[in-house]
Amino acid sequence: MKVCIVGGGNIGTALACSIKNYNHEYSVSLYTRHPEQYSGILKCNDIEHGLSFNSKLDCISSDPKTAASDANLVLIALPHFAVEQAFLSISPFVSQNAYIGVVPGYGGCEFYFDKYFKKGCSLFGFQRVPFITRLKHYGKEVDILSWKPYSIIAAQHPEKTYGACKLIENCGFATKKASNFLSIALAPTNPILHTSRLFQLFGMYSSDHVFEQKLKLYVGWTDYTSEIMLSMDAELHKMLDSIPEYDTTEIRPLSEHYESPTVHDLTKKINSIPSFQTIYAPMIDAPNGSGYVVDTSSRLFTEDFPFGLAIIRADCQLCGIETPSIDKVLSWYANYVNKEYYLDGKYVGKDLIATGIPQNYGITTLKQLLSYYQ
Repeated sequence: MKVCIVGGGNIGTALACSIKNYNHEYSVSLYTRHPEQYSGILKCNDIEHGLSFNSKLDCISSDPKTAASDANLVLIALPHFAVEQAFLSISPFVSQNAYIGVVPGYGGCEFYFDKYFKKGCSLFGFQRVPFITRLKHYGKEVDILSWKPYSIIAAQHPEKTYGACKLIENCGFATKKASNFLSIALAPTNPILHTSRLFQLFGMYSSDHVFEQKLKLYVGWTDYTSEIMLSMDAELHKMLDSIPEYDTTEIRPLSEHYESPTVHDLTKKINSIPSFQTIYAPMIDAPNGSGYVVDTSSRLFTEDFPFGLAIIRADCQLCGIETPSIDKVLSWYANYVNKEYYLDGKYVGKDLIATGIPQNYGITTLKQLLSYYQ
């Protein structure tokens, strides 16, 4: 079995280390832009279980042919704006029956997968990342802060989901099968969780505002943030309810996911999650060194809005569902980063072309959209 991990960031490094440690017989390669920054041995610290281990990968390369040649399983752990380029790079070299997994699987990859891969290859996705990780030293050491008890997985074509789950289980991860890829594509965790918080943290300030201190992403979570998050989540579920022929029970309301029936319960829960305590909001040093400014180049800005919340909004439009809360947050984001998503109150702005919305792929009806999940 040859496994290729695409992306050498937090998740990609942890995936490569974990899979090689679990199954030493597998050939595990890492496709990354910076192979020269990697040592021969990668160290992984499993904080939750109180253990550390070293993994020696079989290949670390910036050449897609070297890294992905004859790979049976590919796991792509990249920002979603970079996934299509990864498909283009690796598709000529993978095994003819390869399983291509995107971690996590939202972002619109299902709309262009067939453009790059041969008929025998299968797309699948994780609903959420299998663990929370942080690089301790790029190319050398990664911390796994906490594990999900299992990963919800679905293939774009449902008959391939069993095979995808089996491959992932053989890599050391517990899985649960979702009924369809829609349950992966519309998972709300990052697209709604993160966007709610960024709107609440920075919504009353200009993009060049200087903050005295660096703010934490989850610690200090407010009832107002919970209200925003739950109202956007309710709009998503109203859309899901409008297509009852598709089983989307694996997209649980966020109040259920966090076991928090009320706004106050949700606020208390998010503030108390151990693995959230040390995570900071996307901020960098101000140019004059006097404080901190918002880092709009962070994945929380470049991914969760244009390749997360924007897609949910576009799908709701195809289903005829109104989205006042989502519109409020997306409008703020577009103004904050100087993009045009709305024109005369309509979701037709010129900068939507740089997002993952289905309309960019010629999908203009609900029937066309749902054809990608059969």
